[in-house]
Amino acid sequence: MRLHRPHPWRRLRSIHPLRRVRRLPAATAEGWRQVESTLLRWSEPNTVSLDPRRRLRLTLAVWTIAVVLSFIAFGSSGEVYDVDQLGYGLMPFVGALAGLPFALILTRPTLGLLVSEVSAFALAIFLPISDSDPWMWLTVQSLVIFALLFAVSLREPMRRVVGAWAATVVLFAWGSTPDIRTGWMVGVSIIVVVGLLIGRLAKTNRALSRQTEVSSAEMERRLVLEERARIARDLHDIVAHHMSLVVVQAETAGYRHPDLNDSARTELESISSSARAALAETRALLAVLRNEDDEAEHAPQPGLGQLTELVEGARRAGQRVMVDVRLDGDELRPGTSLAAYRIVQESLANAARHAPGATVRLVVEQDGEALRVAVLNAAPSDGAPTAVLTEAEGDVPGHGIIGMRERAVAEGGSLEAAPETDGGFAVRAVLPLGAS
Repeated sequence: MRLHRPHPWRRLRSIHPLRRVRRLPAATAEGWRQVESTLLRWSEPNTVSLDPRRRLRLTLAVWTIAVVLSFIAFGSSGEVYDVDQLGYGLMPFVGALAGLPFALILTRPTLGLLVSEVSAFALAIFLPISDSDPWMWLTVQSLVIFALLFAVSLREPMRRVVGAWAATVVLFAWGSTPDIRTGWMVGVSIIVVVGLLIGRLAKTNRALSRQTEVSSAEMERRLVLEERARIARDLHDIVAHHMSLVVVQAETAGYRHPDLNDSARTELESISSSARAALAETRALLAVLRNEDDEAEHAPQPGLGQLTELVEGARRAGQRVMVDVRLDGDELRPGTSLAAYRIVQESLANAARHAPGATVRLVVEQDGEALRVAVLNAAPSDGAPTAVLTEAEGDVPGHGIIGMRERAVAEGGSLEAAPETDGGFAVRAVLPLGAS
């Protein structure tokens, strides 16, 4: 519930007449604080993040212009005001009131415009004027008013813009000569409209840029999550296969080895029970990772054993692929073999898509405790530059470089993808052969 706080002047009416005089200074001070608070709310600076050095340079430049305008206003004050009657001692204050409000154009343009317009009105009322054509104030002061009005229209909310426009129109309608009054009222309106259009366009561009950054980050995050779910499904099939073998071997050991004692049979039954529980938990975890529209994949997972079929398929599609496979003959872990196969598959697809007609060199070698996979394509045969696939350009399945890197990291390895100096592109992965 919002409580209504009466105005200090209204509270004075309810006080005994003899006490009003004593409470008048306090009420006056409180009323001034409310006016000051209102002015500050209407002139809150925009939170624009600038480099401190750039902000300092802009501040110095604005203050320099404001001081120069003040000197110009001081020197030209005799064109509007009767200097002989006033004396030159008052003219520096006139120049300061005319030029210094420009210094607020970066931080508080609404307050600067208010000060400039009030000073123009006050000087026209209280100072003797020798020439009021075209305005009853200095030309420099009009330029400052126009600049501040444009800044208000450019940056401030609509309610402030409407108030600033109305105040400026009234000022020029009152202080301009009749023959140009309508023209300057239209000119003030044009300044406001142009400022509004430019300011709203800039705000829209900034909002669009921020939304684009958020969308790109969200898309990359979604691609990573989808690829991790796909890796989890692939690894599930591998783990489920081996766990199923453990269950079968544990349960059939008693039939295959009738001479087992009761202690060994009990141990095998415990192994079988634990393997079944682990398999059930793995399937439950996969159900969480799987999308609702995904269907279970019952086909065996590929590996480097199907590398020949993969290369032959690429050659039938028109790719020129040179293969160099050097393995020691040791059987690779299923996860490592699957990751290497997927990396080669995605690299060949990217080479066909982004460098059509280029020769692709595939190298798979076993180096000590690591499996090294390299897919290098030269520049396209037509001389066009090879399109560099960035991390934001994922393609299902595999999601491009994001998917390949996730595959390598899931096996405890690493992957690098970068353009070559000759215009080609290279994908190099290192997968450890030991358990990750």
